[in-house]
Amino acid sequence: MGIKKTAAVRGWIPAGSKVTELRGNIIRLMTEIPIVLEEKLGQPGLKAVSEVFRRLGEQDAKTMKARLGLRDTLKDSLNSWKIVGPIMGAKMEPHWVSKNRVEANHPYCPQHESFTARDKIYCDVVCLPYVKALAEGVAPSVKMEVVRPATKEATCIKALVTTSSK
Repeated sequence: MGIKKTAAVRGWIPAGSKVTELRGNIIRLMTEIPIVLEEKLGQPGLKAVSEVFRRLGEQDAKTMKARLGLRDTLKDSLNSWKIVGPIMGAKMEPHWVSKNRVEANHPYCPQHESFTARDKIYCDVVCLPYVKALAEGVAPSVKMEVVRPATKEATCIKALVTTSSK
């Protein structure tokens, strides 16, 4: 047996490898769920997927507020994205347009890459419901806008906007 195989069989897998494998599995799951449900159920299946990811975002917002002390501010809403993005392997470049608006561009998004590899863009039923619920759940005074929807050629650009003075 090779060294890698022996180590894996005995459970000696480096943490980085575990994270990479888990991330890949989650991304594949996020890609396959809408594909299968659209094939089996059509639009109602996609609506169900969107609802699942919205609920996950809402729950993650509550968890982040409780565990990390995030507050009802635009900055903390953006911070929720800064926390989740790297976990999923995404790169994000926030650009502050004003004190009440920040836009987020993704020079790299593994989920977008996975969607385009399958020739389907499901950002609007998987990613956007999640990140909208997450950001707005952390800071109800903040609203998410899609500046540029994702296409096969480019990732999306989203904005977080608040009218609050916080």
